Amino acid sequence: MKTFTQLSLAASAIAMASNAQAQDTEPGNQDPILVTGTHLEAPVVAGKTAIPMLETPQAISVVSADDIEARGVTRLSEALRTVAGVSRSTTYGFYDAYTIRGFDAAYGSVYLDGLVNEAGVGFNQELSAVEQVEVLKGPSSMLFGQAPLGGLINLVSKRPREEAFLKVTASTGSWNLVESTVDANAPLNAAGTLLGRINLTYRDADSFVRNAGINRIFVAPAITWRPGPDTTLTVLGRYQRDHDSPISPIPAYGTVLPGLVSIPDDFAINNAGSQRVVNNRDRIQAGYIFDHRFSEVLNFSQTLRYTRRKEYWNRWMFAAGFIDADGNYSDEPTNTIGRYFYGPYNATDKDFAVDSRFTGKFHTGSITHEWLGGIDYRQNRSTYFSAGDYDPTHFPLNIANPDYDEVYDTSFVQGAPGGSKAHQTGIYLQDHLKFGDFATVTLGGRYDWAEAAGQKDDAFSPRIGATVKLATGVNAYASWSKSFLPQLYSQQVVGFDADGNPIGGPVPPERGKNIELGVKFAPDGTRLSGSLAIYQLTRQNVTTSDPVYLDFSVVTGEQRARGIEAELQWQPIGGLSLNLAYTFTDAKVTKDNFFTVGAPLSNVPRHNIGAFAQYEVQEGPLAGLGATLGVSYNSRRNGDIYSVNPDGSVLLWLPAYALVDAGLSYRRDGWGLQLTVANLFDESYFPDTGGIDRVTPGNPRNWRLTLSRTF
Repeated sequence: MKTFTQLSLAASAIAMASNAQAQDTEPGNQDPILVTGTHLEAPVVAGKTAIPMLETPQAISVVSADDIEARGVTRLSEALRTVAGVSRSTTYGFYDAYTIRGFDAAYGSVYLDGLVNEAGVGFNQELSAVEQVEVLKGPSSMLFGQAPLGGLINLVSKRPREEAFLKVTASTGSWNLVESTVDANAPLNAAGTLLGRINLTYRDADSFVRNAGINRIFVAPAITWRPGPDTTLTVLGRYQRDHDSPISPIPAYGTVLPGLVSIPDDFAINNAGSQRVVNNRDRIQAGYIFDHRFSEVLNFSQTLRYTRRKEYWNRWMFAAGFIDADGNYSDEPTNTIGRYFYGPYNATDKDFAVDSRFTGKFHTGSITHEWLGGIDYRQNRSTYFSAGDYDPTHFPLNIANPDYDEVYDTSFVQGAPGGSKAHQTGIYLQDHLKFGDFATVTLGGRYDWAEAAGQKDDAFSPRIGATVKLATGVNAYASWSKSFLPQLYSQQVVGFDADGNPIGGPVPPERGKNIELGVKFAPDGTRLSGSLAIYQLTRQNVTTSDPVYLDFSVVTGEQRARGIEAELQWQPIGGLSLNLAYTFTDAKVTKDNFFTVGAPLSNVPRHNIGAFAQYEVQEGPLAGLGATLGVSYNSRRNGDIYSVNPDGSVLLWLPAYALVDAGLSYRRDGWGLQLTVANLFDESYFPDTGGIDRVTPGNPRNWRLTLSRTF
C-alpha cells in the first residue's frame, strides 16, 4: 500500500514539473533553457547512416547529456529509468546490468561510438564524457553481429567543438561523496581546423552497505582535425582507474523471504579493515573516428579502438546458503550465512575493434536509395589467473553479530591460470528505399564468422522494415529481424566412439526473431514527440542440460517475450516538459527440459513506469530557478528462474516498488547549484537478484549537492 500511495503523490506532483532534452547544449550558453523531446528527425550514431529515427523501422530511445545532468545521476542504470523496455538485471549488484525487452543484456550489450565496449565482462560505464545514450531495442545483429536479442546500448563520446568553454563541478553528498569534473574545450590553432577537448572526473564515496566504497579517476582527451571541408579525423582516448571495495548481494531468506534472522539492507557479506575486498581496474583506450565525403553521393567512415584492461580482485565474498549449529551446510535458513571466497584473480584483456563502412545515394526512377555497406572486425585476447575457495563452511558469518575483522583462512584457496582468444568478422549491406515522402522500405543483411576456443560459427542476420507516413511528423512502421549469438563454449553429443562414449561437437548459434509494429510521432509545432511499439521476440537454440549425458547440452530451449512500449516527451510551455515511459512485458520459458515451461524470466517486471519532469523559471527575478521530479515503478519480478516449481509457482518474487526523486537547482551568470534527493520516501526495495543467495538491496534515501562554474 505504501508503494501505491507514494506513486499517487508523485503522479500528482508531476503535473507541476518536467524534464526532457534541453536546447542549451553549449556549456557556455546562459540563455533561458528550452526543453524539447527526442529529435526524431535526427539520426543516431548507432544507425551508422544519416537516416533519421522517424524513418528507422526500429524502436530507439535517446538520453542526452543534459538529461543525465538534470537527474543528477552517475550510473547508467539510473539514466535509463525513463527508457521503455529497459529494467535492472544483475551482475552481483555492483556492475551495470540490464534486461532489454525481457532478455538479459548484462554482457556484450554496451557499445561506445558504435564499437562493442567491454564485451563479456562486468563494468561500470563513466557518463561524464558521454554526449548521449542511444538504446536500440530488438535484434541489432544486422549492423553489429553477435549481440543480445533484446537490444543494445550505444554511448556517444563527447567530441571537440568549435567554441572555447570550460565547465568545472564539485559535488558532495551521502556516504561521504567527493566528486569533481572538468569539461574543457578549445580550438588549438587560429584556423580552427584543430580542436581539443578533455573530460576529467574524480569520484570517491562509501556505500550504504558496510565495508564498501568506490574510487575512480577518469581522463578522456579528444582531438579533432579537419584538413578540409570533406574530411574529419577525431582521435579519442580514455583512461579509467577504479579502486573499489564492491558490495555483495545478500540472501533472499531474511530479506525478501522469511528467515530465522532478519537481514538488514546495509548488511555486508565482505569483511572490513585489512580483510576488506578489493577490486582494482586499470583501463586504457585509444582510437579514432574518421569521416571523408568523396561527393554528395558517396561517403566513407571508419571507427577503430584498442583497449587494454588489467584487473585484480581478492577477498570478494558471496553468500552461499547457511551453516547449522554443527558447522555443516544447510539449505534451510539459520542465524549464520555460509560464504564463498573469490580471489585472488588477475587478468589482462586486450581488445581490438574496427568498423569500416561506405554510405551513398542513388535513384531508380522516383525511388531514392540510401545504401550502407561495411565490414567490421573485433578481437579479444585474455590471460588470467583465477582462484577461490568454494566450501561455504570455511567462512561462516553470524547475521546478528558479524565479525568483520576475522582473518580469513586461505589455506584451502586453489587456482589455475587460463586464457582465451576470440574474434568475429562481419560483412553487412543495407538499402533504405524512399518513395517520396510517403513511405520507406529498409532491407539489410549481414554475414558473420566467429571463432573462440577452437570452435567456429557463422550466421546470416537479415532485417526487413518499412515506414508509412500517416501525417506530417507521424510515421507507422513494421519490421522483422533476426539476431545471432555464438555458443562457442558449449558442446552437444554428435556421435559415439567404439566404446559407446559420447563425442562432443559444437552447438549451433543461439538465434532470435523479432516482429515489431509501431508508431513514431513528432508533429511540427506541437512540442510533442514519442513512440508506441508492440513486439514479439523469440529466443531459439537455447542450450539446456542434456538429460542423458550430463556433461553436454542440447539446444531444445526456447524463450519468448511479448510487450508494449510507449514513450512521450511534451513541452507544454517554455521551460516545462514531461518525459513518460510505460512498458508491459510478458517474458517466459516456452520450451525447456530443465526450467519449468511457462516460468517468467528473471528480473523482468510485467509493468514498468518511468517519468521525469523539469521546470525552470524563464523570466523575472527568479529566472534560472528550477525543480525536478522523477518517478519509477516496477511491478513484482521473478527473482530466480531456477526455483520455479514444476507446477509453475514462483518461490522468489521480488516485491513491487516505486521510487520518487526530487531536485532543486539555480543557475546565474555561469554559476550553478543543484541539489537532488533520490528515493525521497526512503523506500526499502530490491531491484534485482542473481538467485536465492544473491538479492541486491536498493539504495536508501540519499542526496547530492553540486556546484558548477562555466567559463
